[in-house]
Amino acid sequence: MPNFFSAFTSEVFRPLATLIIPGAIGISTWFVGLLWHFAALKQLVSYNHTEAAFVILLAMIFAGLVFEDAGARWESMLDHRADTKTDKLHSRQWFDYLRSAFVADPIGRRYLRSLVLRLKFELGVAFSMTSAGCGLVWLAFLGLNCRVFLACGMICALFVVWGLTEAGQTHQVLGCTRAELLKEIRIVGLKP
Repeated sequence: MPNFFSAFTSEVFRPLATLIIPGAIGISTWFVGLLWHFAALKQLVSYNHTEAAFVILLAMIFAGLVFEDAGARWESMLDHRADTKTDKLHSRQWFDYLRSAFVADPIGRRYLRSLVLRLKFELGVAFSMTSAGCGLVWLAFLGLNCRVFLACGMICALFVVWGLTEAGQTHQVLGCTRAELLKEIRIVGLKP
């Protein structure tokens, strides 16, 4: 029997978590607004499911790439802020780590990869929720109930604050983990 979870390897899970999910969140309210405002588009989508799904997938990927780019710029700002606190030690350690080739793969590298994925997801969610919030404003002009608008707007704002706050903390842990990986690595259990 095939293992269902084997499909969620890092090659599949990374783009799903960093591009597809944030992209879907970011375009969701805009797509609803388009269907609500343009009856002809709604009819076109309802008659052409496959083609519409393909176009929506492309829009999600495009939006996800835009949000990932915005997240990379935010991460660069976090790097600059860390450099001002540590007299550029953060960037020196980052570039030293990039120049390092490990004979044995330390456990910390897998942890570092998971932290990078988490950082990209947190930033992607923050920027996609910003886009979804802007789409909510348009939906409010189209006639969205005020209570629904306020509730959804609060959810978007909370996720933006959560994403940016968590990204800052994850960025600090990434810096500490990279600094530790630059130290001497112990290999345990090898016989001479």
